[in-house]
Amino acid sequence: MRLFKNLLVVGTIIIYFFVNSTSCTFDSEEELLEYYNCDTVNVNYNNLTYIFTDICAVCHDDDPPRVGIKMNSYENVKASINTGKVLPAIKHTGPYKMPYGQPMLSDCDIDKIEAWINAGMPEN
Repeated sequence: MRLFKNLLVVGTIIIYFFVNSTSCTFDSEEELLEYYNCDTVNVNYNNLTYIFTDICAVCHDDDPPRVGIKMNSYENVKASINTGKVLPAIKHTGPYKMPYGQPMLSDCDIDKIEAWINAGMPEN
């Protein structure tokens, strides 16, 4: 009986380590490095213009602005953020998923935008 209990314990341990060592993950090394090197300290609009002008303003530079969002200048980005529509859209938690028809922004870019908003959306 004691031998059976010992075998059961050893077998359980072996199965536990096997399952944990073979579990899969979808994080690439590049994504992990980007996330851990993500600087969200002292973020300002100038640090984020590549997102707003190169990604957002491709569609949100029209008159009249699409769904009330215009992303072609500091003032317009700030006003758009204040509508409350932007964060849910870039996080894919709201009714609109942005950028439309494109991959979701990286976790780092979303974290930078959130840090910028929480810091009061400084321009410089």
